[in-house]
Amino acid sequence: MRHTVGDNVRFKLESGEVQHGNIQFIEKSKYEEIFYINSSNRWAYKISKKNIIS
Repeated sequence: MRHTVGDNVRFKLESGEVQHGNIQFIEKSKYEEIFYINSSNRWAYKISKKNIIS
């Protein structure tokens, strides 16, 4: 599934907790994509593509 800036996504944190938020920036490298997401609890997260649920 392709994600773009502004998409509302659900993602899993390292602790196992599931959050949802909006993608603010996508950093693409040769090996992976990193998403910068503003969460509903006003925290900003740096999440790998493999941790995006939907």
